[in-house]
Amino acid sequence: MTAKPHASRRLWPYLAVPALAVLVAATVYLTGVAGDDGGSGGSAEETLPGSQADESAVSDSSMLPSDEERRQAAEAQLQADLERAVEEYMTGLEDENFYASVAVDDGEFQLDYEGDVQYDTASIVKVEILAMMLEEYGTLDEVPGWLLDRAELMIRNSDNEATNDVLYGGTFDDGHAAIAQAHLDFGLENTNPNETEQWGKTQTTAVDQLRVLELALYEEGGVLDAEQVEYARSLMGDLADFQEWGVSAAARDDEAVWMKNGWDTRDAMGGEWVVNSIGVIAGDTESPIEIAIMTGGSASDAEGIERVEELAAIVRTIVDTDPYA
Repeated sequence: MTAKPHASRRLWPYLAVPALAVLVAATVYLTGVAGDDGGSGGSAEETLPGSQADESAVSDSSMLPSDEERRQAAEAQLQADLERAVEEYMTGLEDENFYASVAVDDGEFQLDYEGDVQYDTASIVKVEILAMMLEEYGTLDEVPGWLLDRAELMIRNSDNEATNDVLYGGTFDDGHAAIAQAHLDFGLENTNPNETEQWGKTQTTAVDQLRVLELALYEEGGVLDAEQVEYARSLMGDLADFQEWGVSAAARDDEAVWMKNGWDTRDAMGGEWVVNSIGVIAGDTESPIEIAIMTGGSASDAEGIERVEELAAIVRTIVDTDPYA
């Protein structure tokens, strides 16, 4: 086998001389640069502003926040804005007796102000009772006609006797025990029944009431089928005229609203009013807004309603803010 030819070693003196010259020239040049202090304002080791090296470092995707990190930062900003806006509103009322809690979920962000503080439900608990009834029968066709009539009065007119019929009229062996179990089954972590059978004194939170809205008005993630959900929407979207107040104050003219309100006086509070409103704005679009507002300490139902609607407007303003702008 023929050996692979090698370059002649006799060429190295001729190649080494020019190479040496290049090395010497480079050394002289670098020494001169390193020693330069001609007013450049920095040493040669420093990177000049706007250099290509700076641009490549900034464009490194590993240094940019992820989409989830950006979303979390935006949510934190909106949360701070909501807390500040509600606190400014509460301070402006100059009413030490009044207290309030709000929660909102627009599909991207869930925000709240005192959202885990418990309040009496008053009649907003009727939405949970409606969901209980529908789940118990399995399908809408199985619900007796008379019970559907009572459920309609319970939601559209907020009729208390109709509510008693739904809860204690035979659907459940023990209505009080059934609603206590429903709180657990529905995942209402901070909702508790009253010691008596007074469903209006159920204790709940604004955050839990967002969950109630999802259970009653959405098939996905809930306990009802599509027909049952449509039935609940039809009731909560067509309330009696005297029930048309609350979170609907935050809706635009062309937006559908499904809601339920509740109000009552409390002797233990010297006759002051509990006034609550829960509902979904634009629920028939791809951008529904779930809102729960709970208040106490108003001097009258009219005053409580006005304050609930003002809080609803504040919530809507925060939700409509673009935190990425």
